[in-house]
Amino acid sequence: MISTEETKKIDKGLLLLNVIWGAMLFSLFIYLFVGLYAGKNINMDMDKDLVGVLRNILYAVSLIMLIATRFVKKLVLAGKIKGNVGTVNQIAYRVDQPPALARYTSALVISLAMTESIGIYGLVLFFLGKNPVDLYSFILISAVAMLFYRPKRDEIVGLAQELEKQTASRQ
Repeated sequence: MISTEETKKIDKGLLLLNVIWGAMLFSLFIYLFVGLYAGKNINMDMDKDLVGVLRNILYAVSLIMLIATRFVKKLVLAGKIKGNVGTVNQIAYRVDQPPALARYTSALVISLAMTESIGIYGLVLFFLGKNPVDLYSFILISAVAMLFYRPKRDEIVGLAQELEKQTASRQ
């Protein structure tokens, strides 16, 4: 059972995670706005066949990105992917943040960045091919994925309990 102090820190951290999530979701609407209004002024001449091939490649890369996002998030939450700066526990103690929240924050930001890249693919494809359906499709796929990977309190609490069990079993 996690302490009430840690629960309060998790709730504060969850508020920040929701702000990050909202900002990244809002950026998709900015991509849509930029695409629709600036796309008229950007003139890139490409062969239609080449744009068609690129469209297929970007749809395949988007599908791969959606599948990879889930696995990468699970790996980060499990602690199997570690950065060069230090372990999550070392970083968490420096900023007075529960280790579960630090690990969850890393996993969330990585998964949101991976899903946001799908929207960027749509913007690039729209600039090249001038097909608004591509822009709408990629932005919609990205937004749905971001809704799926939104911050969830239950996941953080479950991770905190799991880390607490692991710490207790080592002692």
